Amino acid sequence: LDEARIASKVQHRNVVPVLDVVTTGEEVILVQEYVHGAPLQWLLRSTQQTRAQMPVNIAVSIGCQVLAGLHATHETVDELGQPMEIVHRDVSPQNVMIAMDGTARLLDFGVAKAIMAAHVTREGTYKGKLAYSAPEQLRGAATRQSDVYSLSVLLWELLVGQRMHRSKSGAELVDTVLNGTPPTIREALSTERVWDSLSAADRRQLQVLDPIVRKGLAVDTRQRWATAADMEEALAEAARPATPSAVAAWLKTAGKDFIDRRDGLIAAEEASWRKVHPVGSGRSSAVAALNSSINLRLPGVVSGERGVGHSDIYLRRSPKVLIAVLCTVIAMLGLGVVFLARDTSPQATPAVTSPVRRVASPIPTAAVVRPPAAAAPTPPRAVAPVIDTQDQEIEEEKLRPVRHSPAEAREKPVRRPRFTAVRAPEPEAPPAPPADTQPAAGTRATNDCTTPYYFQGSKKIFKPACL
Repeated sequence: LDEARIASKVQHRNVVPVLDVVTTGEEVILVQEYVHGAPLQWLLRSTQQTRAQMPVNIAVSIGCQVLAGLHATHETVDELGQPMEIVHRDVSPQNVMIAMDGTARLLDFGVAKAIMAAHVTREGTYKGKLAYSAPEQLRGAATRQSDVYSLSVLLWELLVGQRMHRSKSGAELVDTVLNGTPPTIREALSTERVWDSLSAADRRQLQVLDPIVRKGLAVDTRQRWATAADMEEALAEAARPATPSAVAAWLKTAGKDFIDRRDGLIAAEEASWRKVHPVGSGRSSAVAALNSSINLRLPGVVSGERGVGHSDIYLRRSPKVLIAVLCTVIAMLGLGVVFLARDTSPQATPAVTSPVRRVASPIPTAAVVRPPAAAAPTPPRAVAPVIDTQDQEIEEEKLRPVRHSPAEAREKPVRRPRFTAVRAPEPEAPPAPPADTQPAAGTRATNDCTTPYYFQGSKKIFKPACL
């Protein structure tokens, strides 16, 4: 439970987070993010067996990434901004995963120490691995510099290609750690007759990295790196770390056997699952989708009655219930879309505009021959618009405050003003056209509008009285 509390607070790309806690009776299970890759312990043992030397820039890249995760762990604060003083106490190749994207991920906070931990390690009690423990950690007083010491041991092994403490009993190992007498990188490689086979560039890089690693292995904490960030910066300046893509390419070669076996296990599990849940089955795919959406958990753990609270809301129902829940959700979404469309329709909020009074006017359909300029037409008589009394009621109703809800306003029919068309006055007959505009012989010049026009030569002229 303490591991779940502590690991859930650390948020960093080089730390594997705890996603959930499951308690079943007396058993506690941590659900962590799956890292597809290989553990550093397996990679280190594989290089030892094949007597292959890990590239220096690959080892520096892994060391810098783990140091970055350790620094984020040491600097973690709680929700109130108070430092949690987390110390991992178990930095070792077994607890570092190298992912397929080339990132190094630190995991396993099972023996981590923090202020908010429920269990308290008794003074003088040791927790961790002897081969990677700092002298003060063996005495039961681990600090953040103890993690720096453990990382220095790990980096020494990556650069040399073998374990720092080999074939030693517990007493001998404790004496070596307390006295601080580990061999240098050059001494270890010379013993294995590997130093002479290295290239000149690799030897120069190892000579520059050796004092940085030895400072991390100092027995006196005052002579050791104060923080993991300080050691990470020194490593990056001494030797250029490999890029994540370069680490990923090296992993595909060095960890090929492990990754192939892991891929086989994943493929077998997938094939077994598909036999039970055939792909393409609408019912099974819908149930699986609903189960996956319900079982999603937010990262982080909150305190509860049993030390760590967790939402034990797992839907263990029959497929019929799951399908019913899914249909209900779809129906509710449909209703929401209908109401949203209704709210945003143009008729829901009509614009308030002043009524326009239209006056019907005759529209000419053909050209009209105007009378001569001497006979000016009589101006039309002014016509007062006819106002409907209902318009006044509408104007007064607009000034009244609205007492009903928006829903009632939508359901209430909109009263639209009525308009009364005003007939235009009959145009007065213009004076008779001059003699030269009289109809030609043989044409009808009467006021009979059976034929509303006459011809003057080849020109058609409409009768003014018939317009």
